[in-house]
Amino acid sequence: MEIRCSFCEITSKEAAGIVQRGEHSICSECLKLVKEILDEFSMGDIYEARGTCSFCGGEHGGGRMVFQGKNARICNKCINEIEAEIEEGKNKTVSRKTDKLGNEGQKIQEQVEVLSLLKSKVKKGILELSPYSVPHYECPVKLDGNESPFLLPTELLENVINEIKKIPINRYPDPEANGVREKISKMTGFPLHGIIIGNGSDELIGMIMATFSGGTKRVLYPVPTFSMYRITGTALGLELVEVGLDERFDIDISETVKEINKKNPDLIFLASPNNPTGNRFSDNSIFEILNHSKGIVVLDEAYCDFAGRTLLNLIQKYENLIVLRSMSKVGFAGIRMGILFGRSEIVVEINKVRLPYNVNSLTQRIAEVIFDNVGFVSENVQLITRERDRVFKVLKLISSIEAFPSDANFILFRANDADRIFKELLSKGILIRNFNSPGRLENCLRVTIGTPEENDIFLAALGEILSL
Repeated sequence: MEIRCSFCEITSKEAAGIVQRGEHSICSECLKLVKEILDEFSMGDIYEARGTCSFCGGEHGGGRMVFQGKNARICNKCINEIEAEIEEGKNKTVSRKTDKLGNEGQKIQEQVEVLSLLKSKVKKGILELSPYSVPHYECPVKLDGNESPFLLPTELLENVINEIKKIPINRYPDPEANGVREKISKMTGFPLHGIIIGNGSDELIGMIMATFSGGTKRVLYPVPTFSMYRITGTALGLELVEVGLDERFDIDISETVKEINKKNPDLIFLASPNNPTGNRFSDNSIFEILNHSKGIVVLDEAYCDFAGRTLLNLIQKYENLIVLRSMSKVGFAGIRMGILFGRSEIVVEINKVRLPYNVNSLTQRIAEVIFDNVGFVSENVQLITRERDRVFKVLKLISSIEAFPSDANFILFRANDADRIFKELLSKGILIRNFNSPGRLENCLRVTIGTPEENDIFLAALGEILSL
């Protein structure tokens, strides 16, 4: 029986390795090309709202990316499954002749060859990574990025603009960001020589991994958690040790200690409050990890302002502790500024890998102005915290929703058919984050706390969707 590829229409007489599922088929060469394309681009860049996979019926969204072909659609999950079905040496595609392919086919063949050449130079671990991706949608109600919904007060904004006008942008910024560091030191009471400023916490994570990976070259962290630990560790060629959280999304301390003793990681990353689960890890678990670890322990407190608690003072007791903070969650995501606190002997080593002039002049000056006027930040944090608790109570009243307690500026919740809910909210102009994927986050969604009005719009729309 003759089989025809649903994408390029080549037949089984012309090429081997065509796999059929139901009414649709794909040849090994199209399979390879589509896989290359999906690997090359993130879902948010070009593959928005691509519909339903013709092979399995799964809809685009969450961890599923659907490629739109001429006569059929196929998702990344089906591609991986079909690829596994094609046994090496048995189903190799017969080379297609240029005269059959025509000019379009020749272009496709050339693209595949170029991509193959480029990818042969990429580290193996990076080839297996997916890029950090935040799908971009233009929505009136944006509750997906864990940002503050509040703009700067008008008077302070005018002050910022006036200060920016004074910046000599033809000159490099202060390489040490001394003005910012001095203000942070005064606010926190932490020694100036123990503070580093980074271009977001992401840069600081990379600096830490680059510095403290000369022993076992292993980095340990609980999962699910912030994906940049995995992405950065892989990019730097480190061995990743992932330990699942317990049923309450807290640290599984027995398994974690077991892995620490077995693997002796150079680095341990703990995001508390954790993203995307929202909860603080128990203090006792953190203490136990600090006491067992022979390497550096990094406590990422990007969301600590909403928890009302910090363990920054533990650096006095534990010389192997680093604490990270972020300006992004409390209203200043646009300036991309992260803060690192550690013992001076640790900071000296990290500074050796810090890129020159890593924090630009505009970020430094804006931060200085903000630190001189921090009162409004605390007020906004308190409002967001109150709204978080209100939204959580409403979600808890919905029988088909499982809402998880949060110490951050967002709430993770589980619902039946998360992909449908995400799509329906999007159609109503409301953007939240879809974390639906196999495992602990199956059918999970995350909503950032917005203004009271935005939160009301979200809750009303969610109730309407669930009543259908």
